[in-house]
Amino acid sequence: MRKVKIGLALGSGAARGWSHIGVINALQRLGIEIDIVAGCSIGSLVGAAYSCGKLPELETWVRSFSYWDVLRLMDFSWQRGGLLRGERVFNRFRQVMPLSEFSNCQMPFGAVATNLSTGREIWFTEGDLHLAVRASCSMPGLMAPVPHNGYWLVDGGVVNPIPVSLTRAMGADIVIAVDLQHDAHLMQHELMPVNTHSEDAGLEELAWHERLRERISRATARKLVAAPTALEIMTTSIQVLENRLKRNRMAGDPPDILIQPFCPQISTLDFHRAEAAITAGAQAVEKKMDELLPLVRASA
Repeated sequence: MRKVKIGLALGSGAARGWSHIGVINALQRLGIEIDIVAGCSIGSLVGAAYSCGKLPELETWVRSFSYWDVLRLMDFSWQRGGLLRGERVFNRFRQVMPLSEFSNCQMPFGAVATNLSTGREIWFTEGDLHLAVRASCSMPGLMAPVPHNGYWLVDGGVVNPIPVSLTRAMGADIVIAVDLQHDAHLMQHELMPVNTHSEDAGLEELAWHERLRERISRATARKLVAAPTALEIMTTSIQVLENRLKRNRMAGDPPDILIQPFCPQISTLDFHRAEAAITAGAQAVEKKMDELLPLVRASA
C-alpha cells in the first residue's frame, strides 16, 4: 500500500513567520511526519531550514533576537531597489543554515518567487537554495530584488502567498497550509445585523444605541491616532493585496487542513518577538487537533 504523502505549505507574513517554527514543532510532537515542504517569503526561509534539518539552529538564533539585534541586521539603502539591501541578514542566515543546494535537503522542498518582469511565479525546487530563499523573501520596496537569469525576482507573496499549488505539484496527497495573515481578528469588530422581527423592541433599541456609540467612539479615536508612516502604508497595502489574492487562490485550490496562528500584536518587522510568534504557532495546531490526529495514522 502506497504511503500517503503529507505536504506543508508555509505562507508569507514577515515577522509572524516565526509562527511556522511553532507549527512544525507541534506537528512533530504529535507524530505527524511531513514528506514535502513548500514555502513563500518567510515561509521559504523557515521551510528551507526545516527541510535541511537545521530548524533547531534557526529557532535558537531567532529566539536570541533583541530589538537592537534586528535593527543591526537592517542595512538601510535606497540604492539597490529597496529600503534594505538584505545582505546582513542573509549572510547571517547562511551561517545558521550553511547548506546551499536543494540537493542537501532531507525532504523535497520548494520556494516561490515572483518574476518582476513577467509577473509570473517561479518555483524553485533545485539549484541554489540560498538564492531561492533570498528571492522569495524580497518584499517589494522593502528589500532589494534578486537578479536571476536576466530577470529581477521579488517576494513570492505577490503571486502565491500560500503555496498550496506548489505543494500538490511536488506530490503531496494531503496539504497542511499555514496562513499567517488571516484577518479573523477583524471579524470581532463587525456589527451584528439587527433582528427587526424580535419581540423585545426595547433590547433592539438598546443594541442600536450601543452600536451607534461604538461607531462614534471609533471615529473619534481614529482622529487622535498619528498618521501611518510610509513603511507602514507600504507593508499594510501589500498585506491587504496578498490577503485578497490568497482567498481567491485557496477558494480554487483549498488545503486539506488550514492552520492560522493568531498574533495580531506582531508587526511586519517585529522579528525580535519570536517567542510570542512560536507560541501562537503551537496554539494554532492545538485548535486543529481533531483534523490533524487522523494524519498520525496516515503518516505511520
